[in-house]
Amino acid sequence: MKLRYRNIIQGNYLIAVSLFLTMCANPVSPTGGPIDTQPPVVIKSEPPVYTKNFNSKKIRIYFDEFIVLNDIKNQVIISPPMLEMPEFKTKGKSVIIELKEELNENTTYNIFFGDGIADLTENNPVTNFRYVFSTGDILDSLSIEGNVFNAFSMQPEEDINVLLYIDNSDTIVFDSVPYILKPYYMTKTDASGDYILNNLPDQKFKIFALKDVNSNLLYDQPNEEIAFIDSLVMPYYKQLLIPDSVLTDSILTDSILTDTTDFEIPDSVLFDSILTDTTDFEMPVYETTDMALFHEIDSTQRLMKAVLTKKAQLNFMFKFPISNLQIRPLNLKTNLNWKIEEFNKTNDTITYWLLNINQDSLIFEISDRNEILDTVEIAIVKKSKGKKAKKEKEKKEKETEKPQSRALGLNIGFSIKGSSFDFHKPLFLTSNYPVIEFDSSGILLIEAEDTLSPEIIFTDNIKRKAKIEHKWKEATKYSLIIPQNAFTDILEQTHDTITSNFTTKSLEDYGNLYIDVQIAEPDFNYIIQLLKDDKIIRELILNDSQRIAFEYLDPGSYQVKVIYDKNNNRRWDTGDYIKKLQPEKVDYFPAEITIRANWDIEEEWEI
Repeated sequence: MKLRYRNIIQGNYLIAVSLFLTMCANPVSPTGGPIDTQPPVVIKSEPPVYTKNFNSKKIRIYFDEFIVLNDIKNQVIISPPMLEMPEFKTKGKSVIIELKEELNENTTYNIFFGDGIADLTENNPVTNFRYVFSTGDILDSLSIEGNVFNAFSMQPEEDINVLLYIDNSDTIVFDSVPYILKPYYMTKTDASGDYILNNLPDQKFKIFALKDVNSNLLYDQPNEEIAFIDSLVMPYYKQLLIPDSVLTDSILTDSILTDTTDFEIPDSVLFDSILTDTTDFEMPVYETTDMALFHEIDSTQRLMKAVLTKKAQLNFMFKFPISNLQIRPLNLKTNLNWKIEEFNKTNDTITYWLLNINQDSLIFEISDRNEILDTVEIAIVKKSKGKKAKKEKEKKEKETEKPQSRALGLNIGFSIKGSSFDFHKPLFLTSNYPVIEFDSSGILLIEAEDTLSPEIIFTDNIKRKAKIEHKWKEATKYSLIIPQNAFTDILEQTHDTITSNFTTKSLEDYGNLYIDVQIAEPDFNYIIQLLKDDKIIRELILNDSQRIAFEYLDPGSYQVKVIYDKNNNRRWDTGDYIKKLQPEKVDYFPAEITIRANWDIEEEWEI
């Protein structure tokens, strides 16, 4: 939780509220032009909203256009819950609610419509509309407000359900209510991620936020996102400091307000853009309930996909990084070395480069900690039929009669973007298949006017990535020439002559960023990431205060992000509701940093 301080503008409330009521009372139907994107507007209600000593059996709410009801059974939340759901129906531009049971005495009722009311033409929903009334002399007047943001990006989350629950069951574990019960109160976040729940009673609540995929107000889908607060939250009285001139003015006699001495002016009026006066007055400081939205991880390992991506390349893709996994072929007809194994950077994909496989398909049993996850059969050779099969057989026979020559199917890529190269980086060569033979004797590197024989070293154990060992000069022209047949892959494919021409950048093309990082709690790892266009450019890990350097940066705008790696596993971890684990905290340097060529930027950051 944190404290939020609000300032609002005190305008000419007589004019402001008059404009507000005039706009509501004189709706104009669209007559063509752009598609209507505005939701219906409430004109009035009978009895009025916020009515005290409510004793009616029917409520009628009028709108400025024709409306429809959408999935009322799931969208409407009534607090406190009624044993029998009221009947909802439309009549012209209004919604009629017929109550089916006797109401509790001295109780504030809150009917929240969710997205249950929309306009007839474009189905634009009336968001966060509530009808509130009390069967006694007092309306519940406490509030809870806050913000919901993405736990990893810190961006505000819009249209997220914020749900309140009361512990009023002896048979249901309170922590499990988001899974099986609809909330007692609810609202939705706006475009800034802000929410507010008004007219709450004086009692503690469990608060939970839900990105509801199937719109049933239950946390029951694996792709839904959630946020929660570890402890119960208590609402507070949100005092509105409204000038006496507004409270006593005769303009506030519309049916939406029940009397002139004891009522709340809706936020939509107080904060509407029509309040443009320049005289400021202060609002009180309130404690807000902010929540980080995250996606829980199902820790059960699963095979997501097994596929022959291309000839001799078999990929097994898993949901999580691999730890105790076994992949066993069940129908392999040879005991020879039949594969080369490769793992990706995130360790959740295994690639088998197939060797000496002379059968049409392979069947694999996949186990994790000796528990079988799956059994899959993968076609290795596509079978041809009829005339096509006969032609392929004849072609193969003719090829065996000719002297064997190696096919040109091996591709060699360079770690160079365009024609310029960063002189401070190593130059890598990457092949599309593992290499089994390599002859570097004919490879030439021309540096300006000098011809060199560079040293080339493979950096991985399956020989798909090689580094050219050379100290590059800045602002210099280079040509790298790789003669044909220098590399041969596992399929005995080779390549034609490859030539790459490039020029290294000069030192003046780059900018540098230096940050003095002050760490308050040096008890765990801090992952510092330099981002450009939301992509990680550099990353380093700190556990104490120090000066960090990001050098040789291309000009542009950058962000610096920190992940509070509390469990020291060198990555960001999401939350777990049952275990009461919040996602690991992240934060950003307060401002974007603009890097200019041939400039050094110095910053300080306390985290």
